[in-house]
Amino acid sequence: MSEESKRLFSELRPGDRVQATVTSHQPWGITAKLNGYDPVGASLDCIRRSSEPGVRRLVKDLPPVGTTIEPVVGEVRSWHHEPWVWVDLTGT
Repeated sequence: MSEESKRLFSELRPGDRVQATVTSHQPWGITAKLNGYDPVGASLDCIRRSSEPGVRRLVKDLPPVGTTIEPVVGEVRSWHHEPWVWVDLTGT
């Protein structure tokens, strides 16, 4: 997808399924880049969301960095530094 055709993060809504590429593993979960959207911060907190079935599956077989996953948008919120928007992902 070209830079010109990226979707705006303002189009993201809780419950939307997105494609994301895992960018790092953290002690609490993973960070990711949302594919096809303007750059925003994104993460899946595996500790906080550990009771959700989709998150339990991800934790069991933690995807390597660079893997594309299909999480769901849990919350879109403002962030205190660039990229100014953070997307809280969930597995269900």
